[in-house]
Amino acid sequence: MNDVALVAVRWALYVDLGLLFGLPLFALYAPGGGRMVQRHLPMAAMVAGLACLALLLSALGFALQAAAMTGLPLAQPDLSMVAELFNGTSMGTALKARLVALLVLLLCIPFYRRQSRPAFIASTLAGAVALATLAWSGHGAAGEGEAGWLQLLADLIHLLAAGAWVGALAAFLALVLPRLATDDVAAEDMDQVTLAEEALRGFSLVGTIIVALLILTGTVNGWFLVGPGNIASLGQSSYGLLLIAKLVLFGGMLGLAALNRYRLTPALAQAIEEEDAPRAQALLRASLFVEGGLAIVILGLVAWLGTLSPPMSM
Repeated sequence: MNDVALVAVRWALYVDLGLLFGLPLFALYAPGGGRMVQRHLPMAAMVAGLACLALLLSALGFALQAAAMTGLPLAQPDLSMVAELFNGTSMGTALKARLVALLVLLLCIPFYRRQSRPAFIASTLAGAVALATLAWSGHGAAGEGEAGWLQLLADLIHLLAAGAWVGALAAFLALVLPRLATDDVAAEDMDQVTLAEEALRGFSLVGTIIVALLILTGTVNGWFLVGPGNIASLGQSSYGLLLIAKLVLFGGMLGLAALNRYRLTPALAQAIEEEDAPRAQALLRASLFVEGGLAIVILGLVAWLGTLSPPMSM
């Protein structure tokens, strides 16, 4: 049961911290910059809620890991051992860095409207630190020497690229959700539709970079964790089956991303010109929902994979 809880909390942290990095980053490269995004997205409320949830999940995750490492029930912790884990281990150092980063994020929120771009830059950097701390408790931190640093760097970049994609998906979904299924669309809603279309069109370069980084760093991670000689036998282990499932779902995300870029977004642009946006927007919304759902499932598989021994460690 403790292992299941650890996976669930780590899964939630992947999603939460990915959004905390990806959403402020989206505000930096979206059309019109942070001020335009602020008009159409409740960015302050979203970041505040995610940061508070991350604090709770981090505390729970550390408590669960401490219970697993000490062999004591969660409700009866050995406080001296917990203090030693917090102050004398890399897991504790990562938690401290995450807590500081989350505090910085919360402090940035009041400045979103008055000093939006500097605040979003600071939030993005703090979100990157918070997300990167997850690598220190995963397989990416298990290597040694120069190869170990390369493995850790690849894992960090992989996490950040995934967070950028998740954050963009969440922003796109927030932009396409409000009152777009009726024929009576208000002028403000049409502005939001137009912003969504511009953001999706402008995401092509960022999206290409994200996909390239995910493939490159995923290949590096696979080299260290699976090894070329174990590829043929992946289907014979739980780790291998989960990895195969992750790759299949990632392929599905790539297919949907291509559909959005080359078919649904141009169709939305044409529909806006013809003042007939609801149907095109509904199709795009459905595609983004599925793509976002696949991303959440993939992060769950990543959290599960982190608890299993990869082929190269056997």
